[in-house]
Amino acid sequence: MKIQSVHQQGRSSQRIKLALVSSGLGNVTRGFEISTARWYHALTNHTELDVHLICGGRFNNAKVVPNIGRNNFLIKPLLNLPFVPEQNRWELSYGIEQFTFLPGVIFELARLRPDVVWVKDVPLAQLLLGARSLPFLNYKVVFANGASFNPANYRGFDHIQQLQPDAYKQAKLYGISESKMDLISNCIDPDMFKQLEDANVVRDRLGIKQTDYMIVCAAAWNKYHKRIDYLIEEVAKINDPSVRLVLCGVPEADTAALKELGQNLLGDRLSWLTLPSNEIPSIIKAADVFVLPSLTEGLGNVLIEAALAETPVVSHPHSGAHFILQDPYWMTDMTKNGALTARLNELRSSPPTSEQCTELAASVQRRFSDKTLAHKFELMIEETFKQTSYNIGFAR
Repeated sequence: MKIQSVHQQGRSSQRIKLALVSSGLGNVTRGFEISTARWYHALTNHTELDVHLICGGRFNNAKVVPNIGRNNFLIKPLLNLPFVPEQNRWELSYGIEQFTFLPGVIFELARLRPDVVWVKDVPLAQLLLGARSLPFLNYKVVFANGASFNPANYRGFDHIQQLQPDAYKQAKLYGISESKMDLISNCIDPDMFKQLEDANVVRDRLGIKQTDYMIVCAAAWNKYHKRIDYLIEEVAKINDPSVRLVLCGVPEADTAALKELGQNLLGDRLSWLTLPSNEIPSIIKAADVFVLPSLTEGLGNVLIEAALAETPVVSHPHSGAHFILQDPYWMTDMTKNGALTARLNELRSSPPTSEQCTELAASVQRRFSDKTLAHKFELMIEETFKQTSYNIGFAR
């Protein structure tokens, strides 16, 4: 029989206090940050957990902790370091954000005294695990594996939330116990897609004619992961001024080079938009097709959004796409030059039926609805809280 700790006994009659922690939320609009905000909304509305949101930038109902954000002007010179690969420059700015966020978040956790801390950023999760050795901090750490990291990077956390089956299987093969993991994907509120702006109004605002073929991608503007250069080059092979590309995202280290490439190959056929996350679904809905050109994804939140918007989708057949989209019809091998161009031409001449898009939307809604997943998340937090002990120090 398990014996509760004194801390647990003292909280047994109270709601479990959960802290969702994200240094980037409020600083940038990317998958990790958007999914954190959605979990806060879902858990607040659909569970009995006492949920608190701690982040690095301004966000509704969140406690903001000072930090040097990854896009702060103070570190922009670092993003232009010569002879340093784009990914390394991004990781440097990301690391600065994590470390400058840490002192404030430790102070806030000491004040809040949560039972469980949930986090998606590996560096920050490791730091919070180490900070737990301080006498005034006493919490469990749940790590959400949002990028399908190597299990060696996260095996030491109290509990792991896997977002898709392949990551779960990989962790099992590595030796992580099933009792230490739950398979719970990112959630989304399907109701947000019932109140989208009219597609014609959106296109008019963007200067895109109703007769134009509108291709949309929502992703960070980089080469090393999202492969925006590949997307630009593939669209440019369609020699038709009515084919337009809209890129919704945030700048990164090599965005200037991407913009130069886009100007050279597409000119005014290409638009760059940085928008609040709640405005992006309307743009996806207004598109003729949505493309995510990355070859790997821990999940791919935007594929869920595109499916719910009932917009035709093109994704590489990575594990996230297989989990979300399931049907190979929506997937194209984008490792080869010309492959995406051919698929776009095919969809343009013979688009999927509205029934196909509606069927995909219904499937995604059943599996990723926040009302469905919030209860599973609550059970995960309850089981993590019941654990009688944990290891102090960094995961290793």
